[in-house]
Amino acid sequence: MSVTLRELVEETEFKLRVLHAADGDALDRTLVWAHSSDLVDPTPWLEAGQLLLTDGMQFAVPEAPSRGGAAGLVEAESRSPVSATATVRFQALASEGVFDAYVARLRAADVAVLGFATEVIHAEVPADLVTACQRHGLTLVEVAERTPFIGIIRYLADQRALEQRARLEWSLQAQRKLARAALRPGGLGAILVELERQLESWVALYDSTGLRVEAQTRIQVPETEAPEVERMVQSLLARGGRSGARLHGDGGDVTLQTVGQHGQLRGVLAVGGRAPLDLAGNDLVASAIGHASIALEQNRELDAARGHLRVGLLELLLAGEMDVATRTAETVWGKLPVTPIRVMQARGGEPGQALLDRLERLAGAGSEPLFFAAREQELIAIVPAAGGATLLEALTEAGFSAGASAPGDWPELARLLSEARKAAERSTPNRPSVRFEELATTGMLGALEAADGRVTARRVLQPLLEHGEQGRLLLETLAAWTEGNCAWDPVAKSLGIHRHTLRSRVTTAEQLLGIDLQTFAGRAEVWSAMRLLDEA
Repeated sequence: MSVTLRELVEETEFKLRVLHAADGDALDRTLVWAHSSDLVDPTPWLEAGQLLLTDGMQFAVPEAPSRGGAAGLVEAESRSPVSATATVRFQALASEGVFDAYVARLRAADVAVLGFATEVIHAEVPADLVTACQRHGLTLVEVAERTPFIGIIRYLADQRALEQRARLEWSLQAQRKLARAALRPGGLGAILVELERQLESWVALYDSTGLRVEAQTRIQVPETEAPEVERMVQSLLARGGRSGARLHGDGGDVTLQTVGQHGQLRGVLAVGGRAPLDLAGNDLVASAIGHASIALEQNRELDAARGHLRVGLLELLLAGEMDVATRTAETVWGKLPVTPIRVMQARGGEPGQALLDRLERLAGAGSEPLFFAAREQELIAIVPAAGGATLLEALTEAGFSAGASAPGDWPELARLLSEARKAAERSTPNRPSVRFEELATTGMLGALEAADGRVTARRVLQPLLEHGEQGRLLLETLAAWTEGNCAWDPVAKSLGIHRHTLRSRVTTAEQLLGIDLQTFAGRAEVWSAMRLLDEA
């Protein structure tokens, strides 16, 4: 409903006549507002896209007072070629340079149209003004027959108010439709489809990992814009807080807004179209984000329930209840990996929701059989013996390393899990994947680990392990002492204790273990045992 110059000219009550159109689209340009001014430089009070109205007083050169005083002025008025009511007389127009500079300033301020009133100060539009508008490409119209400027301004204001009211009504109706869509089965997808329909723009929702959520929308993200949109999505997610961004490209304008709370972002909603969203459009997007947040939270609750179910299935598998676990897994996710299998354990802390979401997608994709469970801050996965590449890629990108068991069958799951844990302990960021078979090739400790040397190591250290907090303190002291090459003063300093205290602790440990720690053999035996146990 925005008013164009063409529509304004067609309103016969305003008596407008186009003297110069800047280009072929000039008449169809939307007028954002109208403003009247007779200043030589009105640009500080103007906005781009406005219609500027003037009666040309700034271009008049007043004549000197007549000798006849007031009587002479009245006589001059009666001879005026402009009108009998004109009260300002001038001897001549301003110079051509004044007109040129005036139009140049308006053009630089992106004034859409200059409206020049005739029959008030000037009988006609000055030729130099027409020439300047042609030179600088400014559209010029004549406002004839003393048309009041306030009528034009009020008309534009009324049309703008009608448009805002119409947009408000549209926004309310569109928000009701979004609310109804949210109640449908698969509410999240229905919200996106309805938002696309109302805005007539492409709509895309990206999850907490930056991957696009599948929805039955019709308009695809333009290929030329997709890489930049995805980059910005990752940037917003990395910030971790609620935020938004706008992108401007050849394909149009893109608005991005995070979904979720600070520190718990659920994704990013992106909307793209030829023009930026107006206030009503932004309100609708905000409403969609609210409905999407609720839908995602509901999905999150389901994910949490599925996570607990995964842990329960893992416990059943470890207990050998294959039939129950297999039937349940097939009902919810699909078939479990076929033997031979490998067990993989991630190392790097508690897995975040973004990683779990990605693993859910990998497990549901069907390209590679995968079962995983996150229990007690550890992430355990089961894959075919020859697989695991996509899983390892996801773990590495999330900052995790992993250990993998040797190939085996489902009845051996407990042993395979133990092997995966041992392999995971040897993994590092520089060595993100370690297989249990490789441990035997990493020296004597590796060979001992592969041969389950922990049993012997625990027997060696059992006197300290059974000694409670004091035993734990002695183990920590022995670990620091052996790692420090058994040097008394440097190790004591690193522990923040006196060297006599260090000697006393080592002596106490020596007595409890029954091992002579003054010999190399005794020290090597204790060091190896601590390296093989988690307690060291």
